[in-house]
This record gives sequence, structure tokens and C-alpha cells, in this order.
Amino acid sequence: MKIPFPENNLKKVVVVGGGFGGIEFVKKLDTQKFSVIIIDEHNYHTFQPLLYQVATGGLEPDSVAYPIRKIFRRKKNVFFRIAKALEVLPKENILKTSIGDIEYDHLVIATGSTTNFFGDKNLQENCLTLKSVTDALDIRSFLLQNFEQALLATTEEEKKSLMNVVIVGGGPTGVEVAGAVSELKKHVLPHDYPELDLSLTGITIVEAAGKVLASMSEEASSKAKKFLEKMGVHIMLNTSVKKFNGTEITLSNGKVLNTRSVIWTAGVMGKTFPGISNDVIVKGNRMQVDSFNRIKGYENIFAIGDVSSMQTEERKPDPMLAPVAMQQAKNLASNLNKNSSEQWKPFHYFDKGTMATVGRNKAVVDLKFWKFQGLFAWFTWLFIHLILLVGYRNKIVVLINWIWNYFSYDRAIQLIIRPFKNKSEK
Repeated sequence: MKIPFPENNLKKVVVVGGGFGGIEFVKKLDTQKFSVIIIDEHNYHTFQPLLYQVATGGLEPDSVAYPIRKIFRRKKNVFFRIAKALEVLPKENILKTSIGDIEYDHLVIATGSTTNFFGDKNLQENCLTLKSVTDALDIRSFLLQNFEQALLATTEEEKKSLMNVVIVGGGPTGVEVAGAVSELKKHVLPHDYPELDLSLTGITIVEAAGKVLASMSEEASSKAKKFLEKMGVHIMLNTSVKKFNGTEITLSNGKVLNTRSVIWTAGVMGKTFPGISNDVIVKGNRMQVDSFNRIKGYENIFAIGDVSSMQTEERKPDPMLAPVAMQQAKNLASNLNKNSSEQWKPFHYFDKGTMATVGRNKAVVDLKFWKFQGLFAWFTWLFIHLILLVGYRNKIVVLINWIWNYFSYDRAIQLIIRPFKNKSEK
């Protein structure tokens, strides 16, 4: 069954994915020239950098999500459908989806990334992930359910198993989760669970590299490590995970940690779907594109963001970050907006810097000519993330929550809205 575009004489552009790249692309595309259909499995855009705060009870889930239809309600010739991309048929210019087939003149793949377990199905089955709003709610419920069970535990070992938290991966997400859980342990849980001995709660980061925040500067990595250790987080570097059976995690150094809560932030890979030649799928399950984000071997199919890899012998692929996706989206939209006689502009990533927050008054920021850490870095991190949030309502809600959390030393949203179930139970 074919899904028709609303009738007009404009060229048809199909965008797969409502993340940072997909949304920015449609914002910048001239919809007087093009008719656009965006498809996504959800009807909302997720602001992923703040998911860890949803997972630890600092923010409501709807404050980091915004309806895609509302984003484009005033932009003509933009349409949205909830659907999953199943396969692309390049010769027929058709995208097969869960709701039917959609014809296109141009296809833009902005599906982002998914968690990479490096082929280990055991870890995929037993670990918690943090890539979506539902993941964040699962983590929040699971952690709280474990503390509720710890109240009923009869042995110290069982309590440790329920209260210990292990984060696999010392990148920005892992560091932010560890810092947030540490602040929960210090400021919130003593009031909510006064019967428990919270000294039994261990927080551990397991990182395969030789430092946390490996993609950032040595100053940022060193300072973040000091921040975390001062907050009571145990950091195990040059260590990988061998297996996790749901109650014990075995590490490459031979140690076995007693825990039921393992949050996997150790890697991501491109989220692809069938139809694109395997010859262009490169490291990280990303699609190889040229300097205009056109998938190699295809004239009218493009990939932007995490799922794309702009790689040559002289050039390494750009990092899988939101600023890369947004800059690629702007450049691609600008090129498509040009007349046929105008020359397209190749994409070059302008790195404005990277940052990560560790906790209250603690963050690290790497700019091109300036690196700083501590309180000012933390305020910088807050400001940047606040202005990048989609929707004025979300900005206001998040700001109010941050102010409340800061002065009250509390995270009030400790709710088990929907009890977490293991993947085998779902």
C-alpha cells in the first residue's frame, strides 16, 4: 500500500528520524520548493543530553520531549507520520514503512544511533540502557524498586546487590549518570529511606580506556576523575566487562561485583535499516557519505548525524554528537535549497567545544582556546543545554526544576509510574 503525499507540484523529501539532525534539516529546508514527510517511531523529539536527569528523578520525562507536530505547525508543506522505516528501494525511489510505501525524490536518513553491546547478547539482555525516554523511566523505576526490595532483604550481601550501581562506560553519559546517582545517595535517599544503611551503596564506573572522558582534554579528564572520586564514585580504568548474569558482573581484571543495576553507556552504533548496500556500511555501523552527505553510490539518498560517516584517507569521521548532526543538517538543507545552476557547498564540521557535567557546581568545558572546570563550567553547561531545549514551555519547566533542586538539595520526582520489567518478562 502506498502512502500518498498531500497533492502539490513540489519535489518530495522524506526524512527518517525526528532527532537533532532531522528536525534541524526540516527547519532550514525551503518548503516553498519541497514537500516534506517526517517519519519517526515516536511523535516527539527527545533531548537526549538530559535523559540522565529523568533517570535519576531530577526532571519529568515530558520536559525533555517535545511533539514533532508542534515544532512544524506553522511551517507549510511539512507533514508527520508515526512509522518505522523497514527498507528502502533505491531504484524505485520508495521507502517501505510500517504504515505503507512512501515515494520520494530525495530521502534523508537521520535515524541517529542505538546502544552498541559489541555483539554480546548476554549484556544486551541484562543491562539497562539510556537512549530514550522509556529507557530513562525504566532506570528510575528499577533503581527505586531495588531500594524498596532492599528494605525487605535479610542479609547484607543481598542489600549490597540491590543497592550497588555499576555504570559501564566513562564517557559524558556515564560520568553524568554516576554523578547524579552519587547526589541521590547523599542528598535524597537518606530522607526517603532512613531505615537503610546507605554506606552499602556503591557507585562504580567501569571504563575500558585509561581515563574517563577519553574524547576530552587531559585537564577535563583529570578534573572529572577527581570530582567523581570526591563524590564517592569508584573508577576502574583499563577494565572491560566479561559478563553480567543479572546479579553479578565479571570484569576483565578478574573482579566480580555484586550488583543488579548495570547501566550500559559504553558505546553507540548507527541505526540503519535494509536497502542500502553493505559496501557503504563502515565502522560503527555508519553509512559512508561524501562531502555533501550523499550516501556513496546513491544520487538522491543522504545520511546526516550519527548514522553517517564522512571519511577519507586524510579525514577521520566526525564524532557522533548533536552539533555535528545539526551542522550537517543545515549544510544539506542549504544545498538542496539552491538552484540547479548553483554549486553545492561541502560540509566541514566547526567544533565549538565539548562539555560534561559531573554534579552540583561541577562540570568541565573544552573550548578551542580555553579549557575550564568547576562552578563557571557548570553554569556554562546549564546555560547551553537550556537554550538548546526545544519549546519555551520545556525551557521554563527545566529551569524551575533546576532551581528547586539546587536550593532544596532534593529530586522530588522519585516515582515508580510503571514498574520495570526485565526484557524476558516484557
